Amino acid sequence: MSVPLTDVPLTDEPLSVVRDAPLPGPPDLDLLDTDDAVSAVLAGQEHVAGVVRSAQPQITRAVDLLTRAYEGGGRLLLFGAGASGRLAVQEAVEVPGTYGIPAERIQARVAGGGSGHLVGTDQAEDDTDLALTDFAELAVTGLDAVIAVAASGRTPYTCAIARSARQVGAEVVTVTNVAGSPLAALADVAIEVAVGAEVVAGSTRLAAGTAQKLVLNALTTTTMIRLGHVHGHYMVDVVAANEKLRHRISGVVADSTAHTAAEAWAALERCDWNARAAIVHLATGADPATAARQAGRSRTVREAVAALR
Repeated sequence: MSVPLTDVPLTDEPLSVVRDAPLPGPPDLDLLDTDDAVSAVLAGQEHVAGVVRSAQPQITRAVDLLTRAYEGGGRLLLFGAGASGRLAVQEAVEVPGTYGIPAERIQARVAGGGSGHLVGTDQAEDDTDLALTDFAELAVTGLDAVIAVAASGRTPYTCAIARSARQVGAEVVTVTNVAGSPLAALADVAIEVAVGAEVVAGSTRLAAGTAQKLVLNALTTTTMIRLGHVHGHYMVDVVAANEKLRHRISGVVADSTAHTAAEAWAALERCDWNARAAIVHLATGADPATAARQAGRSRTVREAVAALR
């Protein structure tokens, strides 16, 4: 049974992400040479960062909400359809390795992607029964925070997810590219980044997608900062999954402790490639086991170092 969407007038003309706004580039793109066409496409997105910046107060409120949910034992769950859903999936799969959090604590679904949350299908955007299935598979509870992304703010799949989240008491953050949408009306925090007309009319993978990517980056990155996974400007909980990352981590430890790269590498080997523990070990002189215990129980590296000095 589909979630009722009586406040989403599906038969009306779609909310405008493309109409009633001047085209950002020449209307006859097909007549341009390659260089001018590239210029028009780039020019059509130059304004996006400013639009996103104007939504900073809402992004800040959303980060505080996401941080509270995570600290309370909840998960960060991202949902969307089409390009919006694919951006949500990309965001979710990058965070665990970058910040060392369990993959089950941040997950995403794109309409039609199923539990594999791959690329989804455009046909699934209208499927509210599928939304209920995805929602049930993730067993969303009131502890979780849901981030629902839709350029138009009226995609049936995404609206059904947001409505279901409210019904179980989960907090909802929405990201849309229009103002006053049905999806935003379901939000605890609505982030509205209205980028106007696309240079290729209606292609919301362009400026709208760029805006969504910026917002999602800001949400997840700042939440991870607030949760203590960044020391200075370094990602100190990155997973040392390959040689490139091991070299990167050794640089982080060296720069954070004023030790040489060789000393940092050796400390990381002693600390099982736990950068947080290695920094505490080198900064305080504590043995690796003690450093790891304190690093694990402290929210930030600074707190762990202070506790052992």
